[in-house]
Amino acid sequence: MKRRSIRQQVQRLLFLCSVVSLLLLGGIALLGMFGARNTSLQDGREMGEEAAQTVSSTLKHEAESRLLMLADEKSRYINLELRRIADRTELMGNELSWIHEHAGEFHPRHVDEPRRDNAGKFAAQLEYASWADRAALQGEVGLAANLQDIMMQVALMNGEGTAITAASEHGYSISVDADSAERFASPEAASPLPFDGTSRPWYKLAKEQGKTTFTDVYADSFNGKLRIACTMPYKVQGNFAGVLAMSTYLNNISNLVLNAQAQTCFVIDDDGRMIFYKDDTGMLRQINPETDLRQSADKELAAAISVMTQGDKGVRAVNIGDKTYYLAFAPVPQTGWSFAAALDSAEVLKTEEAARQDVLAIAQKNVDSMDAYMTKVILAMAAVILLIIAAVTWQGRRMGDRFVHPILDLSDGVREIASGNLDKKLDIKTGDEIEHLSICFNAMTDELQSYMKNLTKVTAEKERIATELNVATNIQESMLPNIFPPFPERLDFDIYATMHAAKEVGGDFYDFYMLDENHVVITIADVSGKGVPAALFMVISKTILKNFALTMTGESDLAAVVSCTNDQLCQNNDAMMFVTAFVGMLDVVTGKFVYVNAGHNPPLVYRHKEKKFAYMDVKRNFVMGGMDELDYVGQELTLEPGDKLFLYTDGVTEALSEDEELYGEERLLKCLNEMQADDMPLKEIQQHVQQDLQKHVGEAEQSDDITMLALSYSGQPERGEIMETDTAREIIVGAQVENLTQINEFVEEQLSSLEPSPKEQLQLELAVEEIFVNIASYAYEGKHGQAVIQAKVTNSPKSIELTFQDEGIPYNPLDRDDPDPEMLLEDRKIGGWGIFLVKKNVDEVTYAYENGKNVLTIRKNIS
Repeated sequence: MKRRSIRQQVQRLLFLCSVVSLLLLGGIALLGMFGARNTSLQDGREMGEEAAQTVSSTLKHEAESRLLMLADEKSRYINLELRRIADRTELMGNELSWIHEHAGEFHPRHVDEPRRDNAGKFAAQLEYASWADRAALQGEVGLAANLQDIMMQVALMNGEGTAITAASEHGYSISVDADSAERFASPEAASPLPFDGTSRPWYKLAKEQGKTTFTDVYADSFNGKLRIACTMPYKVQGNFAGVLAMSTYLNNISNLVLNAQAQTCFVIDDDGRMIFYKDDTGMLRQINPETDLRQSADKELAAAISVMTQGDKGVRAVNIGDKTYYLAFAPVPQTGWSFAAALDSAEVLKTEEAARQDVLAIAQKNVDSMDAYMTKVILAMAAVILLIIAAVTWQGRRMGDRFVHPILDLSDGVREIASGNLDKKLDIKTGDEIEHLSICFNAMTDELQSYMKNLTKVTAEKERIATELNVATNIQESMLPNIFPPFPERLDFDIYATMHAAKEVGGDFYDFYMLDENHVVITIADVSGKGVPAALFMVISKTILKNFALTMTGESDLAAVVSCTNDQLCQNNDAMMFVTAFVGMLDVVTGKFVYVNAGHNPPLVYRHKEKKFAYMDVKRNFVMGGMDELDYVGQELTLEPGDKLFLYTDGVTEALSEDEELYGEERLLKCLNEMQADDMPLKEIQQHVQQDLQKHVGEAEQSDDITMLALSYSGQPERGEIMETDTAREIIVGAQVENLTQINEFVEEQLSSLEPSPKEQLQLELAVEEIFVNIASYAYEGKHGQAVIQAKVTNSPKSIELTFQDEGIPYNPLDRDDPDPEMLLEDRKIGGWGIFLVKKNVDEVTYAYENGKNVLTIRKNIS
């Protein structure tokens, strides 16, 4: 067999090896690139779908929450307006009874019968039933006419559409309204039509019920407009004497709520009938508002209406026709009504779909970018391969011509191996040292390949572990409460907590939850060890402790809860792990705080009166999970409004500086007492501690989990604090409309020694109500604040001086000109009537802005 020359062998071997190697490497690279591209595409789509679902869920929840907040706000507003009407009706009814029972203290007053020239403005007018004996009633009518001034003041305060009627059982009625002209049968009629108040449904309702009652919606007898009335029977010497009724146009109430942000909202009565509504979406066009909606063919709507008539509050999805709506509702307790706001689910879905498409578009953009990049890489690889093949062919031909010695084969092979082709094998059969050297090189490439495979495997394993730890970190963070404030509707306490793990996952945890309306449980704990085992034991400990805590029936059960948790953790605890914990339960009504300390660091308590933090007295019970069948001892203390608790784990006090110096309990106490805790939110308190801790640690690595939990106690809305000096008494209350009753009681108590007449007392109460409601509604622009009311009583001559102080925005109500009460309703400007009525009801009003406070003083002389 003819042997090829060395030159030919070199050329052929070099060419074949180059081509095969390049094709293999190119194929492998292309497969890897397309595999990575497909994996990235799949992962991107999955991540996009997951992100889109999360966004959709969040948007839906936020839409429902906003809708429910809107319904609750508007229902409260309606109820407040109705309560105002009821209060003023009762005041006038009681005053009328007092006038009749103390007839000797009043002079007869005159009241005109209806006059056409009073049309369009509030006027008092006397009317008789056709059967009434006018002559015999003159004395009683003159006595009852003493109520007309108060009726006029209340009508002006309540505004357009108000009608007030005092209807006697004897057939006469005294009314204040703006409908004088409507009481005549025709423009030419000389006398008004007779009016029998005793035959009216509102009169019969009050007489039958025997108490203050709201009527159903009815049509105005003069103009047909819808009205609602509050009626109260008044008595003389314990016997029924008549009815005091105050009515207003229904749209005066509906206008307060139909400007809601919701496109569809409505109010139903306790019979399931729609009273008034706003329908910008067409949701209600298939519904007859005069029918009982509990009998609606739309079963979901009927079920929701049934829940509304029972006085419940919530959000439901209802199908009406071929559409789905979110329906949020809240009760109006004063009349048994319920307010509802609706939102087309398509609006929410539209937002959700837009967010979903945005997320998917981002994922697709990344894929498109990768495809473009791969195209460039493939073209570059093809060009390089062609260049390499041409270069190898040309170089092989030269080498074959120039070199004939086998060492060149060895050199070419070594060079190719050195360039990264570890699959290259040298096949030299010379029978000498060159052949032996080629064998050694082949062995070396095998070892390099083995090393590269092992290195790839180890790298992949590390990446997998890192990914799993990242997922575990997210899971652990989601298990801890992380929405602050956690109970935004609660004003009596607040909580803020943080946890910073030393590794990807930690063993520290905190928890807090409400047992019922008046009890909140807080927990902070530290599991022995670090990393994944500690995190797993943390989840078990947190779950068991909360499950047992939710079974408590009283504060005395807390120690037993910790004991049961300890016994449960000891079972099958082969790893001998344990957890230190501090568990406490706060009664938000009394401020009583019961707690159990299971081997944990002593918390700190801030006393508002002392203006400083101090470590709590805690008994160091044994840790949980270390030994079963242990009895844990509970302790208690009482928190006053303004007090705070600060809980932490040993990751705070045992944090090491670069010089390995502990942070320590003394440094923590000093850090807390350096800040003005009264004025600092809980979040800023923890940030201050974290900054001081970081300053101490410096560049040292965090060695332990750092967890902090802070609780502030504001107490229940208490009765205002009454303070007394030699010359005056004062009450301090929160600037909230709900505290108006306390203010009225305080003023009434100060007035008692002066023995005012009911009229004088009513005038002062109306002035006090107007001033305090304005402070509560506008002074602090929706934020919390206080009002101070100071009373000075003078016995000779008899008078009372009331001073109102607030730290809200500066405002002088006396700067406005007094409105003209003779002006027609449609020509009157909005505002100014409140302070006008205050001036009319008291003898002196002054204002000053002193030391950052609004100071408004009124004085009322008592006859």
